[in-house]
Amino acid sequence: MSWVERDPERGRAAAAKLEELGVKGILIKAAEQGYITQLACKMPECFCPEELGGACYFEPVTDDWSDWRSDWMPTLEHFPVSKMDGGKAAVDNAILAHRLCNRLDHSLRVGRSHGRDLERIRKAREEGIRRIKIQSGDTGGGEVPTVAATPTPKPKKMMKAPDWMSLPDAEKAQHLLDHQTISDRSWTDEPRLNGEMRDAFIRRILGLPEP
Repeated sequence: MSWVERDPERGRAAAAKLEELGVKGILIKAAEQGYITQLACKMPECFCPEELGGACYFEPVTDDWSDWRSDWMPTLEHFPVSKMDGGKAAVDNAILAHRLCNRLDHSLRVGRSHGRDLERIRKAREEGIRRIKIQSGDTGGGEVPTVAATPTPKPKKMMKAPDWMSLPDAEKAQHLLDHQTISDRSWTDEPRLNGEMRDAFIRRILGLPEP
């Protein structure tokens, strides 16, 4: 049983867009087989500023890490089993992620310093605002105004838990099985065992018997 409902038709369209961005390998195969169906960052939290385009904004693949645009190129994130937990790069263990979102998510989980990445997000937001002003013709008399420095953004605080989180375990399990797009990380910090399917994982974590 796959953790996601596959849609090869939409996946092939997503694969074509990824190829245009210079993506190769597992991400293309995962899209072609319907595991990836949308050109969007699927990390638990996408840090790409809305002013720049948000989760659906991607820059072409590049090896020039000094170029700020490389932060928003497509990368592979191992999911549902993370690389740290032994997950392999495979079509059924792959989601699309911005390079910076991928890196920052790992930094936050392991407690690694990430001040530079937050500063890069701030600068990307400034660039997004600059582009919006150009498109709207608001150039302040011919010059594009610079954006005043803003406090370094911090990751968003957790929002109020959804209602289904308070359901009895049996009902919660059924809800999770009925809604395949709810990620493991949104309801537990426990990793899956190697090769463990979604239904077995949910029952194990919630302490429910096998059907």
